[in-house]
Amino acid sequence: MALRIGVDFGTTNSGAAVFDGRRVHLFPIDPKSADPAVVRSAIYITREHEAFVGQEAIDTYYRQNIGRPSRMVRQYIGEIEMVFAELPPIVKEVYVMVDELTPGRLLHSLKSELVGEYAGTTIFGRYYALEELIAIYLGEVRRRVEAQAGQRVDSLVLGRPVNFTGSQNAADNRQAEDRLRRAAGMAGFEDVTFEMEPIAAALHYELTVQAPQNVVVFDFGGGTLDITVMRIGEPGQRQVFATGGVGIAGDVFDQRIIAGLLLDHFGRGSTWGENGMPFPSQYTDALVHWQTIAELHRPETLHFLQMAQITGSHPARVRALESLLVNNYAIRLINEVERAKVALSTKTFATVRLTGEDIDVWQPVTRTQFEALIAGDARRIETCLLDTLGRSGLDVGDVDTVVRTGGSAQIPAFIEMVGRIFGPEKVVVSSVFSGVTAGLAVRAHES
Repeated sequence: MALRIGVDFGTTNSGAAVFDGRRVHLFPIDPKSADPAVVRSAIYITREHEAFVGQEAIDTYYRQNIGRPSRMVRQYIGEIEMVFAELPPIVKEVYVMVDELTPGRLLHSLKSELVGEYAGTTIFGRYYALEELIAIYLGEVRRRVEAQAGQRVDSLVLGRPVNFTGSQNAADNRQAEDRLRRAAGMAGFEDVTFEMEPIAAALHYELTVQAPQNVVVFDFGGGTLDITVMRIGEPGQRQVFATGGVGIAGDVFDQRIIAGLLLDHFGRGSTWGENGMPFPSQYTDALVHWQTIAELHRPETLHFLQMAQITGSHPARVRALESLLVNNYAIRLINEVERAKVALSTKTFATVRLTGEDIDVWQPVTRTQFEALIAGDARRIETCLLDTLGRSGLDVGDVDTVVRTGGSAQIPAFIEMVGRIFGPEKVVVSSVFSGVTAGLAVRAHES
């Protein structure tokens, strides 16, 4: 008999679970993770096209890439035809510069690319569509669950946010869901249904209640904020009053820290050349988004950085940027920023520490600084929360419980926000990293 499971494919973390009608079983499918039931949403593909997922992907990337040498060579990728008015067409060969010593490529936050024009990428001469990359990840999740359960798994309920990252309308959300459905099919799942992630979190919380309640779920993770206002606790009488969400979450907050506090360490604000020209912002702004960092690793960029070290006002900072690119420290920088952000949920002070060849970054960040950096995002989030409540037809006094779940929901500024709006006595925490996964398993059992 095949098993039907719930899978939360998250921007930062993922998980899989099954519900037997009495209790939820979270599958410990990542033995290398601090919590084996929480799997990092990362894939590492080697030059031989071997794929690693989860913490093993990150560990393998570090082991093979940090501090290694680089060697850039021209690589032929094809031809383009250029047409100019009435002139004969001109065929031109196209080359790109690649690092021929790269042993593998790390990809993460793939869920954030489901909306938009990103179709895929070429890795060591082979093109991978976005759906194929996600299928590699989901397929490995399925295989690990089957190995532990001793049963075939061909059916699942897959979580989705209210609004996918980058979504502007319902058509964008349909596009993202369709792409995710195709990826799940490619991963071997024959029966795929979806449930909104905050509704899943409410279903998990419902297992603990003894009487009907009106609940607000504040599901705030790495990629999106998702909200639902629901009536739960009455068998067969659940009612979803309203849902809402925005594409703001932990990844965006990491970007705010990098943009606000760290770019000066890598040349921002310095000058170069005899006339004291401002250091080009495109070289530092690219560090804010992990997807664009690799674009800097080109011979012309490295040539400029070397010249700017000779003629510039802060050569050590520019050298740090060069080292960040050449020695592949960028992912470590992003992870250090995330670590500091998480620390600020329980402390008022943290540091971003990054050391390596010609890099020695020690950047303090206080909770007050962090809250100032994300103040604009916090206002949008509060607006979304109040708008969703308004569309539900309920007043604040009609809400019995507010359920906080997801890593970003543990940030003190947002704990204060929901407590100020609804009253701190109404706010409960439900399975920070596994509440959605568990609720999807409940839905899988019911459907």
